[in-house]
Amino acid sequence: MKAENIREWLCGPMVAVATPFNEDYSLDLDSLYTNIRFMVENGVHTGQGSLLVGGAGGEHPTMNVEERKAVMTTAMEAANGEAPVLTSVQHTDYRVIIELANHAHEAGLGGVQVGPTYYYEPTEGDAYRLFELVNQESDATIMIYHTWWEGLTMSLGLLSDLADLDNVRALKWSAPNDALYKDGLWELADRLVCIDNSGQQIFSHIMGARGFITHLSGFWPQYPAEIWNLLEQRDYEAARQRLADFKWKWTKWRADVAARTGGEGPFIKSAMEAVGLKVGPPRPPSVRAPQQMMDELEVLLDECGVPRLTERHGGAMAAG
Repeated sequence: MKAENIREWLCGPMVAVATPFNEDYSLDLDSLYTNIRFMVENGVHTGQGSLLVGGAGGEHPTMNVEERKAVMTTAMEAANGEAPVLTSVQHTDYRVIIELANHAHEAGLGGVQVGPTYYYEPTEGDAYRLFELVNQESDATIMIYHTWWEGLTMSLGLLSDLADLDNVRALKWSAPNDALYKDGLWELADRLVCIDNSGQQIFSHIMGARGFITHLSGFWPQYPAEIWNLLEQRDYEAARQRLADFKWKWTKWRADVAARTGGEGPFIKSAMEAVGLKVGPPRPPSVRAPQQMMDELEVLLDECGVPRLTERHGGAMAAG
């Protein structure tokens, strides 16, 4: 995937791919491979989506550096050139960020998401220096990750300066208020490939965004692909109705899980296991959703017609 034509291949649903673990919490790369093949074969492919591995949805804060590299390499093998693969390289140590970015580039990933370092609250100068270092010391294509909830809300001036860096080509965008969210798209959608990270699929598309973050493609790839196609057809009323059919109901269930245990792994993995994918538990201190909530999820999946996986063919799962 070349940075020069990024708008051609970085578009559609960007899947926050879960990282499978065995019951002893060791990395399960075989299941990662199988799950990615399931996503690709059911609608996540170049021009219609991308795979974001080792992000928050992939529990990267619980993994060590070698595990994160292994996830990148396995994801590239599984995608087989049929879908773009990106990864998070966030860390508190800038040297590790650069090491991960270089591994991603050498492994052939389409890009890396970079956010300001965390724990110590950064200034805008700190954030710029970090992106500048990654830009100088790695050839990886960079997607800005605006992690404003970790202490720094980037100004439009800073975002514009970052967009001037040679390797910065995309923006995973959300903001703490509607005004900044709108202004960011207005100012940057023509300069960077903007990916909505706020659940505003319709508004962001109207404003020029080229995709949206989703967990849903991890267990129902056809559904976000359908929504994306409606957005591309400018059939916003049909897209709104389709979102109402499942996405908004799922969001409420997901919030109930998040109130019980932290991280994104618990709710993503619950849904993946419910449809028949092998993904294992989240790593501690997070835990699986309790049985009562799994029962509620089963009802929701049935009511909304979410397909289950009923059989395997040559290592890949088929929906039934």
